Amino acid sequence: MISVAVGLASVAALLRLPAVIGHPPDRVVLPNGMIIMRGVDPAQSNSGDLFAKDGATRLARDLEGICFNDRYVWVYSYDRSQSGLFDAAIDARLDGLSHDEAYAMSGLGGNRQACNGYYTGMVGPGLLYDGNTSPHLPSCNARNIDNPILQDRSWFERPCQGDQ
Repeated sequence: MISVAVGLASVAALLRLPAVIGHPPDRVVLPNGMIIMRGVDPAQSNSGDLFAKDGATRLARDLEGICFNDRYVWVYSYDRSQSGLFDAAIDARLDGLSHDEAYAMSGLGGNRQACNGYYTGMVGPGLLYDGNTSPHLPSCNARNIDNPILQDRSWFERPCQGDQ
């Protein structure tokens, strides 16, 4: 009797295994092609890592918040040495720029908000993953729909929460 129970438990575990192994990581491809994927640090459970368009080259880790447009991503990382401006055209960090210089050259500043990208404020990467549902979504009010230079208008059709 015990061996039957153990056998049934083993079969049940094996049936669940493909779902666990085949589950894709939490990720989102930004309008500029860069990719955010959930980080591996359990202490930063809502953080993510920034990857180049190839999906393999990690550019920054432990993201706390991001501001992005069609070319650039400004990253605030829990590890401040990882923070900075990243250019999707070259899949690299642009070093040597102050925050103000980075915002001016990238177009991410200038709206009297914290961000002039697809959102009007910094967004935690955990709110952007494909397939998220409420309450794990960015605010609808934070969408920067009025910014006419943003090219991927379909981004504003993504799920959000709150007033619109």
